[in-house]
Amino acid sequence: MRVLADRIRGVERRVRYLGLGLVVLAAGFLLTGRWQLALGVAVGALLGWVLTEPVRITWAVFVIAFAVPVTIDVGYPTNPSYALLLVLFLLAAWGRVLRAERDGWPPKALAAALVLPACAVLAGLVHWHGVKPIAVGVAPLLCFGVLAWHLAEEARHDRRTVRRIAEALTWFSVAVAVFAKYQTASRSWPIFDQFAYDWTYTSAFDATRAVGLSGHPIIYGTFTMAMVLVALTLRGRFWYVPVTANLVGLVLSGTRSAWVGTLLALGFWLFLQWRKVSWRGLGTAAAIAVVTWTLVAVSLPALRPDTTAAAPTPGAAPPGAAAPAASSAAAAPESPAATPSPATPSPATPSPATPSPAAPAPPAASSVAPEPSTPTPAAPTASTVDSVDVAGSRISDPASADARFTRMSVVWDGITSDWSTVVFGNGPEANVRFLENVGIGDGQAQVFDNTYLTFWYNFGLIGLACLLALLVLLYRHLRSLPARLLLVGFAAQIFFFDVWLWLGAVAVLLLAVALGAADNPSLSARALPVPRRRQPGAEAAAPAAAGPR
Repeated sequence: MRVLADRIRGVERRVRYLGLGLVVLAAGFLLTGRWQLALGVAVGALLGWVLTEPVRITWAVFVIAFAVPVTIDVGYPTNPSYALLLVLFLLAAWGRVLRAERDGWPPKALAAALVLPACAVLAGLVHWHGVKPIAVGVAPLLCFGVLAWHLAEEARHDRRTVRRIAEALTWFSVAVAVFAKYQTASRSWPIFDQFAYDWTYTSAFDATRAVGLSGHPIIYGTFTMAMVLVALTLRGRFWYVPVTANLVGLVLSGTRSAWVGTLLALGFWLFLQWRKVSWRGLGTAAAIAVVTWTLVAVSLPALRPDTTAAAPTPGAAPPGAAAPAASSAAAAPESPAATPSPATPSPATPSPATPSPAAPAPPAASSVAPEPSTPTPAAPTASTVDSVDVAGSRISDPASADARFTRMSVVWDGITSDWSTVVFGNGPEANVRFLENVGIGDGQAQVFDNTYLTFWYNFGLIGLACLLALLVLLYRHLRSLPARLLLVGFAAQIFFFDVWLWLGAVAVLLLAVALGAADNPSLSARALPVPRRRQPGAEAAAPAAAGPR
């Protein structure tokens, strides 16, 4: 207590008065029932405290990206994804300003941060549709470029902080995995069922899959994939606990794209480590597999759903949500009905993967055939509690693969319509314009479900080549094993969904950049100064050479 009192007395008087005033203001808003304004005051004060120190900014970037869901709207002035993107951009930009004197503005880091936004601007100029689509298409790419630049610079100067953040995230993910197990056992998504701004982000959509803190099973699957790889390679104390917990969460999420990414990354890890394989390691792997299967299969009777209660109807949207129009959103969440879109959604159908404040009205002219009304999910029964069977059904279901092949064909036709669309694409937000006015009449959500093809469709072969080149160059320069495994998993998974407006998914790439830069100071333009080693007799000879003065 005495130490805390000394710290408080050491703070400037003006800061203490400011803090006291903010506390009184927040309390006043709470007493008058304006909880959103009180929350805004608290968040603003917290961000002000974070902005005073670049190390806090680094922590805040990952906390916001991984722990704040974009499926809940607490009163943001715009789409939650864009609102949080703006916060992250301001944090990273201010962090670079604070470090400008120390680090300068390295040209290579700036070029890497701006190459993808430049491709988007070029595509927008060739196929002009106004300034707004360019701004909306460039904003996420610019934000993530600046974030990667900031994290790389901070990591190469402070390796311990980045590794400490990564280890803290793995233990944080254990708590999230416990929450995910509760979600699948109780067949409900607490918090998201009450505050999600669209019913497709609630358990009414698919209560058989866990969403963790993301509000969407695909994004939670991406998070568990990353945490498995980080815990496995960093090998902190009791590393097998987060590995097992996140493997459980990975299975419960039912996210096949994350399963593919994890298997490819683990296969790559085994290829690199095959000389170190031992009987002890094989025994540990077998034990982790058995415990994972047991935790997935177990279901506490007290948490099983009440089979006599009526199931929630999709028409009953949560507070602040728009009532869903007739759509195909009742498909399995990893089908294209649940895959994220890289742009502000505007199709007539509400998609559980595309963050949007509300589902807009259907367009006046559309070639999409009328779709049947959304079916009501059946009430949960005791037989639906078996998570092992649920995960097995995800492997055998061919509907998602068929829908993705359909989308590949549609996107390819748009890419190859003429030479300019092949080279320069159709322009920023072209996928949104297509899905608004034409659509894909297969009874699924209106998204392309492939980051690489969507990037090519919007920004052309030039943009796709720059994206692939960045991934390859990052893999080449990131010397650490955790970073390379994260890159392999991320690059594989984004083939199955559009990633750019899902902060929790892109944060996996940012974490890879930070961990790689921590082990490779030359990732940015300026290398860290290396202290010169003196010869054994140099220290004794130096005073003698100086002589008396």
